[in-house]
Amino acid sequence: MAMAHGIEGRFPFLDHRLVEFAAKLPPEMKLKGLVEKHILREATKNLLPPAIGKRTKQPYRAPDSHSFSGAGELDYVRSAMGEEAIAAGGLFNAKAVTKLYEKCQSRPASGFRDNAAFVGVLSTQLWLQTFTGNSLRKAEAA
Repeated sequence: MAMAHGIEGRFPFLDHRLVEFAAKLPPEMKLKGLVEKHILREATKNLLPPAIGKRTKQPYRAPDSHSFSGAGELDYVRSAMGEEAIAAGGLFNAKAVTKLYEKCQSRPASGFRDNAAFVGVLSTQLWLQTFTGNSLRKAEAA
């Protein structure tokens, strides 16, 4: 239910007793220097291997443009990111997306913005194809 609405839940940490306990802790116990999750790390230090318990946070990252372009590129990516398909979708500037697509094909995207833009456009195009049938089918019929 949470993920269907883009909410990331940590259900074991939503137990009301744990929330009440954490709310009563003094601020100096919640953070030790720049060590995040200090209390949780202390509580689990005998349960987890040190390599896990002491590592820094590792956020989830969506695949970047390099995963979808260049050598070994799949037909569905080429089709979804083609100028005709982008224009048919009606959501993006087809010339700007074509420029980004060509940039990502020739070398890895230069930064977070290019990667996010590429993956966002590709995801939207695939969504259009899957749920509306408007984007790729119109382009293929042309």
